[in-house]
Amino acid sequence: MLLSKLTESVYAFVVADEMGGSIENFLPEQVFEKYGDWDFNNFLPPTNKKDIETGKGKGNGRTTDDSINFEALINIYIQYKNHLDAYSYAELLINEHNKKIFIAERGEEMRPIDRPLWWPERYIYQRLAINNIEPRYAGMGNYINEGFQGIVLPVGAVNVGDPWRAYTECVSIGMVHSESFGIEAAAVNAAAYAVAFQKNSSIKNVIEVATAYAKDGTGMALKEVLAVTNPKDDLKTFINKVRKAVLPYLQLSPENENKENVVTPKLAHKNSNIARPSRIAVVENFPIALACLVYGGGDYFKTLKASLFYGRDGETIAAVSTSLLAAIKSESIVPKKLKKEVDAVNKRNYTQLATELMAAITAIYEKDKICLDNRKDVMNIN
Repeated sequence: MLLSKLTESVYAFVVADEMGGSIENFLPEQVFEKYGDWDFNNFLPPTNKKDIETGKGKGNGRTTDDSINFEALINIYIQYKNHLDAYSYAELLINEHNKKIFIAERGEEMRPIDRPLWWPERYIYQRLAINNIEPRYAGMGNYINEGFQGIVLPVGAVNVGDPWRAYTECVSIGMVHSESFGIEAAAVNAAAYAVAFQKNSSIKNVIEVATAYAKDGTGMALKEVLAVTNPKDDLKTFINKVRKAVLPYLQLSPENENKENVVTPKLAHKNSNIARPSRIAVVENFPIALACLVYGGGDYFKTLKASLFYGRDGETIAAVSTSLLAAIKSESIVPKKLKKEVDAVNKRNYTQLATELMAAITAIYEKDKICLDNRKDVMNIN
């Protein structure tokens, strides 16, 4: 049961990431105009002129750095076969960044750090490998991107059935990446996955745990976004409502704080606190991903489309929302055609990757059982 959920969830993540890579940072209006009638049984093509000309870049099922970082975290658990803290995670993360892998959007084998990873991820490498910062203090900032928040499915899977431990483990390793509300979004997301992977889980269960665990701005934004989410709304109405609901939590400059302004400016650092620690801010992707999960109501394509058409970092929103849905479902929801293509284009075997992660989860579970047996002996519990 868990292996099938895990495999489907891994595919849901990478398929969504690769589906939306070429429309990253599009506004909803642009996505609707260009791909309103798209059949999502096929990957979106490149939109960048250079990518179209070279046959490289984002599009046609090629990975983005989201999938690279997601795969790196899975590999770390496969190697370590135990719960992670900031130190163990940081050491293995440096190795993953230095390891040559095939990167489809570049069409060659290279180190992820040479891809290059986007600036926030490269900064992590500099802090750890070059500046030798203590891992628990390496994370700085909360730049509005998926960063660490979007790739924590493995943390939830390792701690399936125990959302509190998923939350706390994610906080520990999240310190390597970011601080403040960036860690909070990741930790609540990990707790959501820990529930989603349980037997007989439901969207309702996931939302209940997420709202119960979420603190500060993450909790406030999540509640406001969910409050305006109505699965009966048409897609444009849904997107307009949730964009307005999340806007006050995005640390925008004063001129952009009007709730009627549904365009979230890119790189809007002027006169703002964007990316700085905050008790009232949120990583945008997280509450929107859960809103899309609720809006989709268990329908894979509705969930995928809502996430991608939200715009901005839509591919990461889609990766989280659809992989949560796949973890909840006990059936295949991702088209087989897309699974075959994403394996072939990226020269991967994601089924094998999920199987190896399952073996690591089993090994970690056995270690957890020994710890619990030791406690049982001390407590004299029969």
